[in-house]
Amino acid sequence: MSRATALVFGVLGFSCWLAAQPSTQLLPETDHAFDEYIKAMESQLDWRPHVTLDPAGIKLVPGAASPTTEIKGAIIHDWRAAVLAPRATVESVIAVLQSYADYKRLYAPQISDSTLLSHEGDVWRVRLQLYKKKLFTARLDSEYVIEYRPLGPGRWAISSHSTKVAEIDGNRELPVGQGHGYLWRLNAYWLLEQRPEGVYIECRSISMSRDIPTGLGWAMKPMVTSVPRESLRDTLEDTIRALQ
Repeated sequence: MSRATALVFGVLGFSCWLAAQPSTQLLPETDHAFDEYIKAMESQLDWRPHVTLDPAGIKLVPGAASPTTEIKGAIIHDWRAAVLAPRATVESVIAVLQSYADYKRLYAPQISDSTLLSHEGDVWRVRLQLYKKKLFTARLDSEYVIEYRPLGPGRWAISSHSTKVAEIDGNRELPVGQGHGYLWRLNAYWLLEQRPEGVYIECRSISMSRDIPTGLGWAMKPMVTSVPRESLRDTLEDTIRALQ
């Protein structure tokens, strides 16, 4: 069997395997490992630009030494992306990012529904229904606490922490931590910096999904790890499009 043929069977096998695993559970120790990863990462945040802009558009780089970290029962995905919003102002970018009720239009089809739950000062609580279709279709109901913090003239930091990620199976929402494990957790860290030519936008996305079954890693890891990277790129593309 050629490698290409083996890859095809591996992809199909993984898709069928996922569809046959409705009772996957997020282990407490896995959840704790993600918290520890976030704690260590946040202790080193300096809120400085870390990506050299690409004149051609969005540039993506690993957020850490490796873009993936395997832990018991899961994979942590850590990506960073940056782009310049030409002729934009920091205020206009913040206005787009805070238009949470309109995310279902601005960020479609990644976000199929969006609701602002509460807003007090610089802290926002939002609900987003996520949608992703690749070899399989994932629908998730998620909630976030998002904090905006000024760093100085023309500079802002934005931290988004997921407080709930629940899979939607048909018309039924599964308990948090149960399901196929497409996405268990999702945090994002944005840096906005006003520059003469526009606004430098950098976003670091850290997410956690279930692990890959034994024997399919060589075939499936590139596909599984590409989803967080593609989602981050789509998010920045949609942000630039909304600004225009």
